[in-house]
Amino acid sequence: MNNESFNQEDERKSLFQRLRGSMFPVQPTDKVPVRLLKDSAFYLFAVMALLVTLLLGGAIMFVL
Repeated sequence: MNNESFNQEDERKSLFQRLRGSMFPVQPTDKVPVRLLKDSAFYLFAVMALLVTLLLGGAIMFVL
């Protein structure tokens, strides 16, 4: 039953929130600098992944 409530709670979150929670989970005991570092690391990773995806897509389109 506990697992079911977790799945229902997890389904309500967006994909972005689920990725954020799985990569750099913020604990209630984390202090403000730690939260800022985790948030910054996640957003930096997301921007880098987006840039790499766009560059690869552009390279493929250029070749074709």
